[in-house]
Amino acid sequence: MKKTIIIASLITLFLIMSSTKVFAKITKDNIYRGEDPLGDGAFGASRSNGTRKHKGIDIVTKPGETIFSPITGKVTRFPIPYADDNRYNGAEITNSTYRIMIFYMKANVSIGSTIIAGQSIGVAQNISAKHGAAMKNHIHYEVYKNGILTDPTNMFK
Repeated sequence: MKKTIIIASLITLFLIMSSTKVFAKITKDNIYRGEDPLGDGAFGASRSNGTRKHKGIDIVTKPGETIFSPITGKVTRFPIPYADDNRYNGAEITNSTYRIMIFYMKANVSIGSTIIAGQSIGVAQNISAKHGAAMKNHIHYEVYKNGILTDPTNMFK
């Protein structure tokens, strides 16, 4: 019994030590939005009265705050989060493993450019202007690992 506990503890420690901490910080502080009167910024949080799930995480920002690339990769496009409101922008960055999308930022990089993790890629926009002061200003961050939507919450260095 004692040997089993020791082996299980060693396996757990190995998994924790080898966990995938692959992303550089997106903001200086990388503070998660959490819950506010207009919803929850956590991965998988309920959206649209429970008809869908939040595909990413929200990180608190101030309008104009510098946004950094979490990965080394290539800027592939500038998606927009709202089909009916093109005031808000985003950036998609890919490499051989990850495709990441950051919304509610104005990019200062070009499509096709190669960027390095930790490099400035833009500035945060004022999402509170769309939803009101009740919503904490934030950027939205989505991650696809090998094409599969992935929870990035515990993947920052």
